[in-house]
Amino acid sequence: MKEMKDSSISLIGLIPITWNVTRNKNVFSCKKDVVGKASSKTQLLSLTTKGIKEKDINNADGKLPESFDTYQIVKQNEIVMCLFDLDVSAVFSGISHYDGMISPAYRVLHCKENIIPQFVDYWFRYIADGRKFNHYAKNIRYTLNYEDFSTISIVLPPLCVQIKIANYLDDKCARIDAIIEKQQAIIEKLKEYKLSVITEAVTKGLNPNVEMKNSGIEWIGRIPSHWELRKLKYATKIMRGKFNHRPRNDPDYYDGKYPFVQTGDVARASKFIESYTQTLNELGYSVSKEFPKGSICMTIAANVGDVAVLNFNACFPDSVVGFVPLEKIHWNYLYYILSAMKQQLTRNAIISTQLNLNVEIVKEEFISIAPYQEQLEIAKYLDQKCIAIENMILKKKTVIDKLIDYKKSLIYELVTGKKEV
Repeated sequence: MKEMKDSSISLIGLIPITWNVTRNKNVFSCKKDVVGKASSKTQLLSLTTKGIKEKDINNADGKLPESFDTYQIVKQNEIVMCLFDLDVSAVFSGISHYDGMISPAYRVLHCKENIIPQFVDYWFRYIADGRKFNHYAKNIRYTLNYEDFSTISIVLPPLCVQIKIANYLDDKCARIDAIIEKQQAIIEKLKEYKLSVITEAVTKGLNPNVEMKNSGIEWIGRIPSHWELRKLKYATKIMRGKFNHRPRNDPDYYDGKYPFVQTGDVARASKFIESYTQTLNELGYSVSKEFPKGSICMTIAANVGDVAVLNFNACFPDSVVGFVPLEKIHWNYLYYILSAMKQQLTRNAIISTQLNLNVEIVKEEFISIAPYQEQLEIAKYLDQKCIAIENMILKKKTVIDKLIDYKKSLIYELVTGKKEV
């Protein structure tokens, strides 16, 4: 067994005796070279959850500045750090495989001769997991200034060991990522299959021999001849969420007794909304809109067309619409119809910085309505089919979660010297 010593870093513990501990300032230099007028001829880069990616300056998503002249130059193998919003930001660091320019909000680090960028990349992946730098952050935006960052400890294996670790992790992580990608592709296929099963049932019914007629609605196609078509506004009571106050994150309006469900909560629900992460107080409640338990909720911004059933009374912002079925329309059947409409509604969405759907367009959409008894049969059939499909998806997600945990564990063990290459 290799000989170990105390690193004096609480989150690291023991390290190999041949390793050293130093400060970030001893392994990195921080530079900020502004691109200036060369911005029009420089590749735009973006720090993402999957590393630093090239971005089309003429067709880039999201909010862009009028000029990129204030952006900073990044060279291949330099490290880009996001040292603000450490408590919520989805990105922390990335190694650049390109020459280009990136937002001036980030820090660009150049590795000195005693450390290689590839090892650093894995080290900061370990640091990002669990947001280990949060307790160093200051002010309400959880910002870590560079002076403080430069004094934080980092482990420093011999260069030959750094190379071995980086090469080993490159190989292992690539294999793990390939398996994860395949599992995710299967999940997407299962989701597509689930949507096709739902659409088939709520537009064609369960009897393959029934007489059919043309609905005249492209996404619905032919329907059983004894079914009817009706606009949503004549089949349901439609409520739009509301939150009038700006800015929306004003703390004076939150942390009360009223659940405040947002688009992410709807998107994460498999069918029923059973939890929430935000609440409103009396002041917040006064500027919002409460939906009753049992409402079928649909997102009309960001994740357009996600649908879930509300399991408790809750308030909603204007990015969510609630539906309560009228007489002779069963809530479960309506849930599946609205689920089947996702692709149609997405096509109708207005594209700006994100997808948005006009609620007036939703009201005018036609849906196919079976006789009440058939609605119950269709809903029961879809419950059984969808549970089976969701169980298959859950198994795939479990595999992915285990692979992600294994990759994190592998990175930790190697960059801290707990495992030898």
